[in-house]
Amino acid sequence: MTTCKRPTVHRLPRLALSAAALFAVLLAAPSLGQRGDVYIGANFGTAGVETRSTGAFDQIIDGDENSLSYDIGYRFSRHVGIEASYHDLSEVDGSILPCAEGVPCSEIGITSKFSAVSLALVPRYQLVGRVGLFAKIGLVSWEGNVEDAAEDLDVALQDIDQGDTLFAVGADIKLIVGLSAVAKWESLGDIEVFSAGVRLTF
Repeated sequence: MTTCKRPTVHRLPRLALSAAALFAVLLAAPSLGQRGDVYIGANFGTAGVETRSTGAFDQIIDGDENSLSYDIGYRFSRHVGIEASYHDLSEVDGSILPCAEGVPCSEIGITSKFSAVSLALVPRYQLVGRVGLFAKIGLVSWEGNVEDAAEDLDVALQDIDQGDTLFAVGADIKLIVGLSAVAKWESLGDIEVFSAGVRLTF
């Protein structure tokens, strides 16, 4: 049987285009000729998702899966910068309750593939030697594409599309000139990510 879905309004492309336009302006700035202004990074970690949506049914997504994220940033100085990120999260299991509230019923398995884009201000403090601490404060837009786990339901599954506030803390350590290791915790609303990765500075 074919699974029907409610159309959703996707915020991810709009935020991604805004981030791309902002960085296009920054790349055109004369100050970017100085070493250490621009960096890119890749991170691998674990994402914990806990979200609930109500529509025709009560949909619950709750689980931990792998995550992969990519960053591009610009430092205005040693202590402050901006960063845009794309998060690609694995499929997270969940369930729907196709019955009235308070009435016992069997859960039906669903799965959801999550992705997110964010734009944040990044204050940073040089702790000691090669080690620095940083935070991230900004906006994130994430979405989950909900599918029937067994691929045999004929019900309306509601995709999740939400904007939220981003908070993060982390540390970086300089390995060699232009290359650093990074570890961080990020809160993307209903999604929490612990990750580690590398950062290449130009």
